[in-house]
Amino acid sequence: MKRVFVLLASILLAVAIVAGCTSKNDDVKALSVRGIKTDSSAYQGTITIAGVVAMVSPKDPKMFAVMDLDDVKNNVPPPQRLYMPVRYEGAVPPVGEAVNLTGSFTEGSKYFAATSIKPCK
Repeated sequence: MKRVFVLLASILLAVAIVAGCTSKNDDVKALSVRGIKTDSSAYQGTITIAGVVAMVSPKDPKMFAVMDLDDVKNNVPPPQRLYMPVRYEGAVPPVGEAVNLTGSFTEGSKYFAATSIKPCK
């Protein structure tokens, strides 16, 4: 089981590095998942968040989780990573893809409602 986590972490790290994701996309500063998760209620209105798709819900294909880019780049062990739930009505990106999510938090901050998803450039 530990080997699976190490393999998954290595793959995600490689994808993030190859994608060359930065905190900017179309001149909009993207926030980090780690920065947001510390106090998501402080962010009102539309924001952009950079992250890596970590998993898709087997029960609801419109729900998925993203993790912080720095957690992947710094090879933080999966149990110590922060995951942020996201709902998107369009096509969900594949696991391992670095993306910029634009949207807002739902009331009560249970999940981030994405209105736009773009691959990081």
